[in-house]
Amino acid sequence: MSSGDWTLGVATSTAQVGVALAGPDGVAAEIRLMAGRRHAETLAPAIQSATRLAGVDLGAVRRVAVDAGPGLFTGLRVGVATAKAIASALGVPVVPCTSLELLAHPHRLSGRTVAAVVDARRGQLFWALYRPGADGMVALGEPAVADPAEVAAELARLPEPPLVTGDGARRYLPEADLAPEEMDHPSPVALLLVAAGRAELPPEKVSPVYLRGPDVRIGWEQRP
Repeated sequence: MSSGDWTLGVATSTAQVGVALAGPDGVAAEIRLMAGRRHAETLAPAIQSATRLAGVDLGAVRRVAVDAGPGLFTGLRVGVATAKAIASALGVPVVPCTSLELLAHPHRLSGRTVAAVVDARRGQLFWALYRPGADGMVALGEPAVADPAEVAAELARLPEPPLVTGDGARRYLPEADLAPEEMDHPSPVALLLVAAGRAELPPEKVSPVYLRGPDVRIGWEQRP
C-alpha cells in the first residue's frame, strides 16, 4: 500500500455521490455514482473502492475535504457526518468547500462569469455567481436560495450572459447558456483542487451549509 500525504474528498450534496483520493503524485482515484436518495448506502462502499483503486490504506489519509453544501439535506448530512467521523478517527483535519464553488471551479479558464445552480427541490434553487481570478474562481456574493424566476431575472440583468452550470440549471433554466451535462454535479476532483488552498479545521468545527430547513421539518410545521 502507498504511503505519503493523502487527501480524501467526499462530495454528496446532490443526487451524485463523489469520492476522490489524491496523493503525492496527484489524483489517484475518482468514483462518481448517481445515488438518488441512497447516499448512506452508497458512500461507504465508494470510499472503500476508491482506496482500493488508489492502492492506499484509509489510515494514510492526512486530511478530509468535504462538499459542505448547499444541497440535498440527506446527502449533506451523510457526507459531512462521514467526513467528520473519518477525520476524528484518524486524528486529521477537515477542509469544507461549498457545492457551488465546486460547480464553478472547472470553468475557471473560461474567462466568463459563471452561475452555479443546485436543485434545492420544492421548486427552488441554491445559487451563486463567480468570476475567474488569479487563483481560481472568485465569489461575487454569498450562496442564496431563490425561485427559478428570481434567478433567471438576476442573470438577465448581468452585462453579459453567464455560463450556467449545475443540476438546478438543467432542470429550471433550460434557456440559459448551459455547461455540458457531465458538469451538472460537484466534482470530487474539483473538491480536492479547491481544498488544497483552504484552511484546515478540526472536525467538530465543520457543519453543513443548509440555507433552509429540511423538507421533513417543514412538513411537520405545516400540520394543523
